[in-house]
Amino acid sequence: MRSPFWKVFPILLLIPVLFLIAYFLPKTLLDLRKSAAGTPANIVIDTQQSGTKISQSLWQNIAQGGEEANDMIKPIISQLKLLQPKLIRIDHLFDYYKVDQGNGNYDFSRLDSAIDSILATGARPMLSLSYTPDSKEPSDWNQWTNLITATAHRYSIEKNISGIYYEVWNEPDLFGGWHYSKDPNYSTLYIKTSRAVATGASPSQYKVGGPAITAYYPNWIKSLFKTAAANNLPLDFISWHKYSVNISDYLTDFDNLNQILSDYPQYFNIERLITEVGPNSDPDASYDNAQSGIHLISLSTQLYGKIHRLFTFEAIDGPSPRSEKSTGWGILTHNQKPKPRYYALQFLNRLQGQQLSSSGDGSWVTSLSSKNSGTVQTLIVNYDPKNSHVETVPITYRELVPGRYQLKTSKYLGDTNSKSITVSASTYTENLYLEANTAYLLELQMLQ
Repeated sequence: MRSPFWKVFPILLLIPVLFLIAYFLPKTLLDLRKSAAGTPANIVIDTQQSGTKISQSLWQNIAQGGEEANDMIKPIISQLKLLQPKLIRIDHLFDYYKVDQGNGNYDFSRLDSAIDSILATGARPMLSLSYTPDSKEPSDWNQWTNLITATAHRYSIEKNISGIYYEVWNEPDLFGGWHYSKDPNYSTLYIKTSRAVATGASPSQYKVGGPAITAYYPNWIKSLFKTAAANNLPLDFISWHKYSVNISDYLTDFDNLNQILSDYPQYFNIERLITEVGPNSDPDASYDNAQSGIHLISLSTQLYGKIHRLFTFEAIDGPSPRSEKSTGWGILTHNQKPKPRYYALQFLNRLQGQQLSSSGDGSWVTSLSSKNSGTVQTLIVNYDPKNSHVETVPITYRELVPGRYQLKTSKYLGDTNSKSITVSASTYTENLYLEANTAYLLELQMLQ
């Protein structure tokens, strides 16, 4: 007869197994929950399916806020020129630059200087038509419309600047207390201002739009569509501002806009401009470190083909720190030193050529690919506002010609490395380890 020990022995053998299960099960469940919370990337690039030319004009736009009542672009012309800007936006035209001298007399000398500086960077101006001296509704609409007509005539006709963007006011829901449905009514402002622009700027090439609200508010957009359509007014673009660390917020706005446009098919192809962009409406530490640059790179990959232009806010910091945690929103410090977001714009500019068809973006890792004179370029970015997500991403190139290739990998704010690879079939996969908040430009070129 066996002793009682043999009855409990199998149970004793199970204890280590149960311990191991208890130890690893929570991690397994945690990994499953983590996977469920987001999708890992698996990038697949068709190297032969090229489309239209990469539109760098998505990110090649800069806004300057009202930090000082003078020409803030002039001291940084050389730095901005290196970024190849397409449009530079300024506001505070009338309260800062003292154009209206009263009794129908105008002095454009101060504003001329600012616009000449914009042109010297290679960009065209976007003029945010604001403000009255007290930032409120004009007390005399005739005085306001005459001022707008004179301004448009000055720059579109006398200065012969083609393609100016005239934006009706800046943040009307904040400055002036405008409303879309009651007085003071933005519709009245848009009707009078857009007609005044047309009077002054015709027959030159220009664009007019708005409403440049502090965030994407659907009722403001719908109201402007209704106003322009009902009054047969020009409306070449719609604009709003967006500050958020979460890229999904921008995408939600885009989806909502598409729903609105289904009810206004005449505006379906209208230019969509976010005329101030940044991770936070208040300056914080990210504006002085690499995370703001990664935010911009990720935003560009995800809004490409959805939004026409993003305007990085802003060009240069004001004369004093906005907070203890940041020198300001600028891509340049007040003493003209580049910050990481400045280099992000340079990094984005390296992506050129014809867009390639690609798929497999994930929740954190997104990409944009092109073919530039035979070189396949892939911009890939891992953006996580929590600064914790890491991922190893397979990047698969399809429809390659077998042979020897060079793969050059350039890291944003980092080094560039090259290696030779042999492609024996039509497909090649490169696994890229991405730390949190990093970006790379991969360039695959066949060797002769």
